[in-house]
Amino acid sequence: MKSIQVFERIIPPSACRQIIREGITRPQISAGIGKNNTASKGRSTKVTFINNAFVKSYIYELVTHNFKNYIIKEAEDLQFATYTKGDFYGLHKDANETNSRILSVTVQLSKSSEYKGGNLVFNNYPVRNLMERRQGTVIIFPSNLYHEVEPVIKGKRYSLVQWFKGYESSTK
Repeated sequence: MKSIQVFERIIPPSACRQIIREGITRPQISAGIGKNNTASKGRSTKVTFINNAFVKSYIYELVTHNFKNYIIKEAEDLQFATYTKGDFYGLHKDANETNSRILSVTVQLSKSSEYKGGNLVFNNYPVRNLMERRQGTVIIFPSNLYHEVEPVIKGKRYSLVQWFKGYESSTK
C-alpha cells in the first residue's frame, strides 16, 4: 500500500526544541548517499545520529499502531539533519535491494517560519504534493516512494528521520 500518513503537530514544540538542542551539540558530518556516505551531487546537508530512547520509542509506537500491515524487524538510529541555505536532498527513495527498509519517518523540528524552501515533496504522484511544514509534524511513508527535499533558500531547516526494516504482511 503506497500511503503517506501525516500526523500534524503530534510532537510538542518543547520536545522539538530539545531534539534540536541535542542534535546541534553533536558533531555533524556532511551527508552523502548510501552505506558508505558517499559524497554526491544529489545531496547537500549535515547530519548526526542521536540516541534518544524516548523519541525512538514514541516513533516506533506511532509506526506500529498506524501501519499494522507491516512487520517491523528493526528500527534504525535517529538521524538529525540540518539544512542551511542551498542545502537539499535530490529525488530518491530510501529502500534499495540491500537495506530492507520498508517505512520511512520524517519529523519536522523547525517552525515553518524559520526557513524558506526546503519542502519535502513526493514526486511519484501526478501532482506534486507539498507535505506539512508545521513544527512537530510526523510524516510516515513506504520507503520505496520517491521523494526529495527542495533547496533551502533562507534560514535553517531541522528534521529528524528514521527508517524501519521488515516486510509487508500478506494479511491486512
